[in-house]
Amino acid sequence: MDICGSPYYIAPEVLSGSYGHECDIWSLGVTLYQLLTGDMPFDGSGQQEVFRKIKKGSFKMPSRLSKDCQDLIGKMITVDLTKRITALECLNH
Repeated sequence: MDICGSPYYIAPEVLSGSYGHECDIWSLGVTLYQLLTGDMPFDGSGQQEVFRKIKKGSFKMPSRLSKDCQDLIGKMITVDLTKRITALECLNH
């Protein structure tokens, strides 16, 4: 199996060969971040650099976003998929 799709939205577990519904929450978190900031949370000069940053899960949260928005995005873009927020929790957030 090959990894396909845009490297900017890929969840860290997909890079390790695992795919579940949790990776969709990650991708939606990246999309929400992008829509609200105009930037990508994980960016780099090449695909491997982007993948390294995704695996670390470290990104800068803009202070101009509301605290609730920061909280939701942070819970969606969490490397440990067992701690990542669920779709239902997103709706109730």
